[in-house]
Amino acid sequence: MAVPYTLGLHEIAADTYAYLQPNGSWGFSNAGLIVSGAEALLVDTLFTVPQTRAMLAAMTRALPGLTIGTLVNSHADGDHWWGNQLLPDATIVATEAAAAAMRGDHLHELFAAPGEVPLPRVAEEMLRTFDFAGITPTLPTRTFGGELEVAVGGRTVRLIEVGPAHTSGDLLVHVPDAAVLFAGDILFVGGHPVIHSGPVENWIAACDLILGLDVEAIVPGHGPVVGKPEVRLFRDYLERVHDHAVRAHRAGTPVLQAAREMDLDGFADWAGPERLVLNIGAVYRGLNGDGTPGEVDLMGCLGHYATPHPGEAAPRVTPRPAAEIAALAARLEGPAAQVLAGGAGPLAGRPVLNVLATIGNHPDLLVALAPLLTQLAQGLIPPRERELVILRTAHRTGSTYEWEHHARLAAAVGVTGPEIAGVAGGPDHPDWDEADRALLRAVDELCTEHTLSPATWQALAARHSTPQLLELLALVGTYTLVAGILNSCQVPLDGWLTEPPSAA
Repeated sequence: MAVPYTLGLHEIAADTYAYLQPNGSWGFSNAGLIVSGAEALLVDTLFTVPQTRAMLAAMTRALPGLTIGTLVNSHADGDHWWGNQLLPDATIVATEAAAAAMRGDHLHELFAAPGEVPLPRVAEEMLRTFDFAGITPTLPTRTFGGELEVAVGGRTVRLIEVGPAHTSGDLLVHVPDAAVLFAGDILFVGGHPVIHSGPVENWIAACDLILGLDVEAIVPGHGPVVGKPEVRLFRDYLERVHDHAVRAHRAGTPVLQAAREMDLDGFADWAGPERLVLNIGAVYRGLNGDGTPGEVDLMGCLGHYATPHPGEAAPRVTPRPAAEIAALAARLEGPAAQVLAGGAGPLAGRPVLNVLATIGNHPDLLVALAPLLTQLAQGLIPPRERELVILRTAHRTGSTYEWEHHARLAAAVGVTGPEIAGVAGGPDHPDWDEADRALLRAVDELCTEHTLSPATWQALAARHSTPQLLELLALVGTYTLVAGILNSCQVPLDGWLTEPPSAA
């Protein structure tokens, strides 16, 4: 039967219910209820105490006198267990791996009191959407590995461990007598999933397992109730992500670029395409075998994926024709003139950059700025350090244009793909050495305090001359200025950026 995708409790088979939360995006997860007489098993609580309280109230209204004696947490993401405290008398069941992850989870504390800690944009959006106050972590009291059968009155429910996949400890809840499966986040419908753990091969195997079960109604962790055709489509998606990521990794393509280059035919209407950055990054992490690129670092790149491509958003200031910009080169000399006339260095032979063509609406300003940009590009700071500083500035200012350009320029001077992804994670990422950490910290301090702390100055001065220090300050200031122009004028990305990096 068709189950409407509306907020609330829905009976999907005899004495078997789904609690749905449209639209299924970050934090809006589903839950399940399996009933036998006055006894019940609940599949998952919700992201916050108020959400879970509202769900339990809806269940009480529909089924008065019901006792939820067993709670199953499908995995360790907060939107599937942070409401556990409202069922203090229930036996809470999860896989051993999920329970271990729950014990180490302190994210709710950060959400409840974020303080001065910088958060990825998706986390900031969650803080605006949800009330994380009053969460008391309530951990599983029974754990298992493999499979476990649980009695609910006269009914038997199968718990099947399929992780690590979405997370380290995923499980499926199979209700054989109702031909129902609660898939947790092993299935997303209508939106891109998030691969926190992987390997993707395990997740594909979990889809195969679902397709082999005698089930008719499948409740995903996020999205509407579906059948097996949607599982097959989801399996196809996972295979495409895996195959594309393996090819991109082999070619040395940075994660962000690989995400933007993936063929989304058949999945173009799925919500959350920026999650491809996390998913492709998870495949890279498995191939690298050293924990890179880290998920927290990749979280900082999500906003860069989502920025419109050329032609998707009208610029506020129309870039001037290339011929008009080239004519201004006569007012300059040397490399600065070459930048306006036909590109220089890695950009030689490229069409005039949209940023230059936009600033060219004020010819005197462009003629004054071009020599400074040229000087910084050929200055005293080593190219690798220069590009790390510019990338961090692009991240802090939210300038996708700067990020996209300089991710390529950084790769051309030896910055690795994991390092480029790690820039978004900031100076505290454990893989940076002290020299790189000082550079990234300098950018952060200049963007927030507009000065360098004594400790950062000392760390930089130990490795850089006074002229280099002055150039570093000018580098951050200049690219912050340019980012303001790019963001405010909505300068479109240059079309050639859709080409593979090897063609740059």
